[in-house]
Amino acid sequence: MHNVPESFLSKILKKRIESLGYASLKKFHSDRPELGCSYELLRQVVYAGRVPRSETLLRILHAMRFTPSQARRVMEFHYRGYVPQEGAPQSPPTDTGEENPHESRETAGGEPSGPASAGLGGEGERQAALSLHDPAEIASCLSRSLQKIPLQGNEDFWEIIRQMAGIAERKVQELARRKEDQPLLFEKEPEVIYHFLVRRAKIPPYLSKGENLPLEFARGIDYADRFRGAILGAVIGEVLGRPAQGLSPRDIRELYGQIEGYAPLRSHGRGPAAGYPSPPASLLLARSLLRQGRVDPEEIACLFATAPGRSRGGAEAEFAANLADRGYPWFESGVNAADSAPASWVVPLSLLRAADFRRMKLEAGIIASITHPNAAAIAGAIAQATAIARLLHTPSGSLDVLGFARGISPAITGIEPDRAARSRQSRQSPTLLRKLGTELAALLLRRAEIEEMQESLGNGTAVQEGLPFAWACFLRSPESFSEVVLPAANLGNDAEGTASMAGSLCGAYVGASAIPERFLSGLPWRKELEQAAEDLLTLARRDPEKGGTGSPTAS
Repeated sequence: MHNVPESFLSKILKKRIESLGYASLKKFHSDRPELGCSYELLRQVVYAGRVPRSETLLRILHAMRFTPSQARRVMEFHYRGYVPQEGAPQSPPTDTGEENPHESRETAGGEPSGPASAGLGGEGERQAALSLHDPAEIASCLSRSLQKIPLQGNEDFWEIIRQMAGIAERKVQELARRKEDQPLLFEKEPEVIYHFLVRRAKIPPYLSKGENLPLEFARGIDYADRFRGAILGAVIGEVLGRPAQGLSPRDIRELYGQIEGYAPLRSHGRGPAAGYPSPPASLLLARSLLRQGRVDPEEIACLFATAPGRSRGGAEAEFAANLADRGYPWFESGVNAADSAPASWVVPLSLLRAADFRRMKLEAGIIASITHPNAAAIAGAIAQATAIARLLHTPSGSLDVLGFARGISPAITGIEPDRAARSRQSRQSPTLLRKLGTELAALLLRRAEIEEMQESLGNGTAVQEGLPFAWACFLRSPESFSEVVLPAANLGNDAEGTASMAGSLCGAYVGASAIPERFLSGLPWRKELEQAAEDLLTLARRDPEKGGTGSPTAS
């Protein structure tokens, strides 16, 4: 019974030797000095299925060019108490005395284990065993496997191989340069990260664009209430908009009648509605900011890509696949899409840098570039963060509805290209700056209905649509939280993003005390969000190096 894992290990190693093009194990041993073991030990492992020490087996797997995920699964099978399916007996590890449990746990990576999950048994999976993301591996295996093909009569074929080898060599050099750049990010200082991204042409030099907008704490404002209102409003809007995400207003009416709160909603195949297990992105960002005390792009990227239960689509799904599945670094994983998603989750940063405009602008662009390294998406995140901060410092009843958007627009001047991408009808679509500075003000001036605003501005995932529409929802009824978030949710399309942005603006202006209790009482994470708001306010009021400006602590 204890021979089951040995037979499995022997089987996959022998097949691997064959797939690498070696006629004998001795030849393989002589070609791989990195094995660090004798030929007799290797023979016992490959042909007898003997399980060596964990570090020895790991060296053998690496020498045989197993991919990291395959190596993890094999190690999981032999060193972490794998329980076979269908009643097969469990095999204890052969060398428990030398096992390093911490190493095994890290090596396993939490992936499924066992022969079925290892994916190494079928003949058709041998080619899949090659790493698709390691150009050096591809070139090495090609040169070894194709050595028996004669040059004469196959000149075209070998010319293709030479071209492929050249491409692989260039990619190896690119990977080496990427590793050389990594030390620049180890300090994780925003200025260093910003210049690194600009130098790599990942983002535009947005910090040198636009105007500086002064922000400072004022007396007579209950900042604790407003900080709570901003972050609670963002999450309430997101949760209300989730069931309507991607639906048309007609679909929403047929499914829900009218969205008025949490309780009556059903999932309708769009993910679980009851319990809302997926944490909102703004809460994930707040957790990272409070844990690190500053923007840590690597941690934020990991949280966004791996948070359980998060529903991702479009650019976010591609970003998660690049980071978690393909192994790209965070600054290579984002997708160049002009979405409003970064603007919808930037509220915690706006609270942290509520009195430091330059630092807020710098870090808002970095956060946006993690998932959406796009000029318009970056401009949207900066505009939303600036708007929230401006509202935090605006006394109640003194909001200039018509001039609000125009007052924020100078902060993003020059970040976007002068001309936005063409629409499907080959018409030039207005830029975010034009939408905020001209079209939104015109709609507010004539007191257009919300349906007309939606028709004119749009409410899709594009930042040129979602952000101006969210501002329209807020500015038409700035002191009524229900009248701000419910229309954004009931008009569908990017309901999750627009309702979240509108809710954060309204919450920052009226405070948590003005949010109806029916929205607060059924909100998951309420206590954590309120504590996060309190902690962010404490950080925002500290000295400039910690996020604040030494402002008065009066309410």
